[in-house]
Amino acid sequence: MDNQRINVAKVGRFLKLFLGPVLFAWMVYSGKLNLRQVVFGISHWQAFSAMIVLLCIQPAVTAWRWNLLLETQKIRLPYRQAFGLTMIGLLFNVLIPGAVGGDLIKGYYITRAMEGRKSSAATSILMDRVLGLLGLLGLAAFAMSPKFSELAKNPATYKLGMGVIGGLVVGLGLLFLVGLTGSRLSEWTLLPRAVRNVLRSLPNYHKNAAVIPVAIAVSAFSHLLACIAYYIALRSMGGANVAMGSFFLLVPLGLVVTAIPISPAGIGVGQMAFFALFHIVSASHAVAAADAFTVFQLAVILISLGGLCWYLPYRGIKVETRVPDAF
Repeated sequence: MDNQRINVAKVGRFLKLFLGPVLFAWMVYSGKLNLRQVVFGISHWQAFSAMIVLLCIQPAVTAWRWNLLLETQKIRLPYRQAFGLTMIGLLFNVLIPGAVGGDLIKGYYITRAMEGRKSSAATSILMDRVLGLLGLLGLAAFAMSPKFSELAKNPATYKLGMGVIGGLVVGLGLLFLVGLTGSRLSEWTLLPRAVRNVLRSLPNYHKNAAVIPVAIAVSAFSHLLACIAYYIALRSMGGANVAMGSFFLLVPLGLVVTAIPISPAGIGVGQMAFFALFHIVSASHAVAAADAFTVFQLAVILISLGGLCWYLPYRGIKVETRVPDAF
């Protein structure tokens, strides 16, 4: 049985490693991705440089958000080190399928440095990911709301829009509920110890509830930077006349798909997602959307590889902790 599990895991890793390039090649072969346009978009150095600048600001913002969540757990990590770990996380997002590989690396480093407070550190990573997703859904819901009557004319965009709003409401509700009942749930011996430890740490965020909307707002701003960078890429591909309501519905959904751990950096998967989503609104913009995402993806990869500057000389981190208040 153990050998079978190992073999299944190996097959899974193999598929994740090669699925992305295969999908990418198929997109090119089928005409859904135009590499000439991608090269053309990259050659617009002013636009590409603007994308790089915006995407460089993004990890600085997300590092501040994580630091805020650590502070709520009574863990003090200098911002410089939080930013360094964030850049290392971006590096491993490129090397490991999906956008969660970096979280695993950040979690490994921060928990290794925390003696007796590992669950609190791990909870900050979990909350960082959850609030990042809620910020993305919140940005989409807020930006598309003024144009929702137009989106409702298309059954597909109406369903997607309602799904975004529903996901945001359910996510916020579950977050409140779990934060409120975390201490009680942590007493359930049927749950794994790691889960109970995380649940025991969650009430810190419920007690300091003001940090939640702040973190979600910071997340929305971070994702707005990514959306603007993608818009710059899309404009260079001739797809800039997409309605803003549709744009802020489709781009966040596309970014969510690329976070699914299927291929490193979302290669292939992202191109298919953006092609399919924009095809719903306008078939003429679908190829441009996939091309634009490829340019956007290249900029993200270049910045993420900059994490090597923090990873290679990494010598560990120093944190200060305070005993958390009684729940």
